[in-house]
Amino acid sequence: MTFPWPRNLPRFLFLVFLSCFVFRGLLHAATPIDLDDLAARFAAEIDKAGVESVAVVDFNADGERPSDLGWYLANKLSDSLVIKGAARKVVDRARLQELGLASDSSPSAGTLKQIGAASGADAIVSGRIEITSDKYLLTITLVKIGDGSTIASVTHPLPHSRMLDLLSPSGANAASINAARAGVSGVGVPACAYCPAPAYSGRVRITQMQTVELLVTISAAGTAEKISVIHSPGYILTERAVETVSEWRFRPAPGKDGTPVPVAVPIDVTFKASRT
Repeated sequence: MTFPWPRNLPRFLFLVFLSCFVFRGLLHAATPIDLDDLAARFAAEIDKAGVESVAVVDFNADGERPSDLGWYLANKLSDSLVIKGAARKVVDRARLQELGLASDSSPSAGTLKQIGAASGADAIVSGRIEITSDKYLLTITLVKIGDGSTIASVTHPLPHSRMLDLLSPSGANAASINAARAGVSGVGVPACAYCPAPAYSGRVRITQMQTVELLVTISAAGTAEKISVIHSPGYILTERAVETVSEWRFRPAPGKDGTPVPVAVPIDVTFKASRT
């Protein structure tokens, strides 16, 4: 997902070069959210309907469009559907994003046909996320491209987790909604106190430098409370960047009176490939 960078928001020394070279060019991405059971249930519905090819569009989170949470869970489910062998083809989400067809969580009949023509998909997987105090209720729906009819719908609960809470529209803490902008109107800038680079080994080959641009709300206690994805070079790198920044600790930004305040600050996480 790519959002325009907020205007007039200064960019500080949070350009983090993860220069632990990736020998063999491989990166490990943890999987804090497991959608394999849901994917298995849905794969059975796809098989029963005789669908040959599916495309997963961004999910809608409590009416927010676009949504970082919806983007993340759509990618996670798409990966799980591939693993479970759902349909003969699960359209690459990166391809949908390149075509500008991934972000419509409630595609119209015209958009359905456009997605089908561009990707070769027979059906679309869309999703709706209801956020409650104790869980995320994910409802995914399979829609036939030809006539827009609903083939199947499955609802699956997910417990609150730090990853999902940080990406949700309101963040992990209500105070993050009214966060000040770092470095503006007398508000200071947070500084990294504990900002380790991600761990490496396993999943994606990095052939060139890639940067994930995030907008992170840092609380008055120095922890990340909300993360928005401004620019994503790919789902796995972005997931790894969000996971890593979520564990960072900061010296909080001082407000006008010197008291720590929550602030929003841009953070670039750059993955540097090996030269070998």
